[in-house]
Amino acid sequence: MRFERTPSNSRDLRVSNRLLVLNTIRKQGPIARYEVAREIGLTPPPVSVIVNDLIKAGIVRETGLGESSGGRRPVMLELNSRAGIIFAVQLQRGVVVTALVDLAGDVLKRHYLHLDTNLPESVVDAIVSVFYSLLEGTGILKEKVLWCGIASPGLVDSFRGVVKRSSNLMWENVPFGPMVSTKLGGIPVHLENTSNAAALAEKVYGSGQGYSNLVYLSMSVGVGAGIIIDNEVYGGSNGFAGEIGHMALIPDGGPRCACGRYGCFEAMCSVRAVLSQIRSSVGDLILTAYGVDTECIDIESICESPLLNLPEVQSILKKTGYLTGVVVGNLMNLFDPDIVIIGGELARTGCAFMEAIDQAARERALLETSHGVQIVRSSMKEDPPLMGAYAVALDNVFQTDQWIKNRRKACAR
Repeated sequence: MRFERTPSNSRDLRVSNRLLVLNTIRKQGPIARYEVAREIGLTPPPVSVIVNDLIKAGIVRETGLGESSGGRRPVMLELNSRAGIIFAVQLQRGVVVTALVDLAGDVLKRHYLHLDTNLPESVVDAIVSVFYSLLEGTGILKEKVLWCGIASPGLVDSFRGVVKRSSNLMWENVPFGPMVSTKLGGIPVHLENTSNAAALAEKVYGSGQGYSNLVYLSMSVGVGAGIIIDNEVYGGSNGFAGEIGHMALIPDGGPRCACGRYGCFEAMCSVRAVLSQIRSSVGDLILTAYGVDTECIDIESICESPLLNLPEVQSILKKTGYLTGVVVGNLMNLFDPDIVIIGGELARTGCAFMEAIDQAARERALLETSHGVQIVRSSMKEDPPLMGAYAVALDNVFQTDQWIKNRRKACAR
């Protein structure tokens, strides 16, 4: 998961062994070294090297001896979750989600902010303001915050922290990572594409655990895919792979997309497209009668209302699900994944949407590529993009020698 350019401009987004070791200790501690190695499929020597570094940095601690299984009693390990804090940020059109997360992956405090995201400078100021508010609300010192991870929609240059282009945010060539880092007083920032971040989160924390090949499909205000092949996030030659929201479902015509083209998958199946269809089909009077604010209509308000069960609404969800399933079937043929995970607000609309996806995907994919593939709704408690932003920041922390040295000095005092 080290995001560096190689001479071929490909990105190595390998799921870090450190992160897997840490997550295993977090979930199963107290746990012995050999048990960690067995859980993640590594041999004991590299696991011991990782564990020893984490112990020296004060991130992992030894808690005593465990029960013997016939030989020497093993030394047990557990996580020191408050050795540092990560500031995680998820960007979406009109919404910024922020959170302080400890090293165990526990969200200490989060904040949802609705704002106009058209101006990057205003978004930066809002993020920084919320950051200090979160610190005050938790009593955490700024010095404890090690890194900031940001998940952003669009084409993202993670190496430079630049949003190259985002049709949803309406940004182009915005050095968002450096802008945020400067306003945070020099806290390092890692910027990652939303779908890639979410795929990584599902791989480490969610339904993708134990799978080497997976596709995460985000069905939200924007539509995109995060693709993991052989335990690595696939970025393509420039790191922009997975922009399936701009795959043409209609070759000629169709609704206009935010990217300026017509007939894109996102233009037909995003949250905005679904809400527009519902509003047109049902009408504002009926929406109001069901207690839905027509000025602030969103998927959550639809799902929480009996409106969800109206035949017109169910029909729209089934049609949207079927079109999504056509795309999923194509992705299955292309990448031969073990599992396809559907996330975003539309994944929470119920069975009609998910069943239509499964049906269309099975019809469109080759039997050989679809056999045994699971198509599931994301079951993560926290938003996958937010936890993915946390995960990439955390891995950067573990790969930063200076932070390790500072932790060792602090532990020696």
